Amino acid sequence: MVCEGMTNGQVILVTTEPLEGGSPIRSVYFVAEGDPAKAEAIVAAMMAPNERVEAWGPLPEAAVKALGLKPGDFMHR
Repeated sequence: MVCEGMTNGQVILVTTEPLEGGSPIRSVYFVAEGDPAKAEAIVAAMMAPNERVEAWGPLPEAAVKALGLKPGDFMHR
């Protein structure tokens, strides 16, 4: 049984290619959206052109709840 308002999420990896060269910088986001493409779009909407966004894997509903995320919310770690 799934409680209303609860959802699985996605772990999103953002890779930033430094404009001045050098090694890429990686950041992880947790998104309260079960669909990988939609989760990518939520994060990509605020990223710069030199940043690549990819769904890395599922985030269990229990983790979404523990992080205090509501559907469509995300956080950076």
